Amino acid sequence: MFDFLIQLIIWILCIYGLFSIIQDCVNENTYKKLEENIKFVMTVKNVENGIEEYIRELTYGRNFYNNLVVIDMDSEDDTKEILHKLEREKFNMKVLDKEEGEKYLMKMVKN
Repeated sequence: MFDFLIQLIIWILCIYGLFSIIQDCVNENTYKKLEENIKFVMTVKNVENGIEEYIRELTYGRNFYNNLVVIDMDSEDDTKEILHKLEREKFNMKVLDKEEGEKYLMKMVKN
């Protein structure tokens, strides 16, 4: 009788563990889908002195799934060139000028 109870408890724990693993897998996929819909939008203007360091620090160890959008608001310095350089370095970001950014934001608000 005692052996039967121990085996029953072990089977219950195994089944519970299996359901926990399945639930974690489902939750992981759900969170990834949610992350794909979240956008981090940043507007910049004339910040060539610190923008590269800021973007590198912001993205270090993170994957934004191409959800980092930087809108340049007609910078008169080299900000836009620095951003495009980072974009070419595969920083998972999208760089838009002011007009493109306005269209992008209006599209996001409508959705």
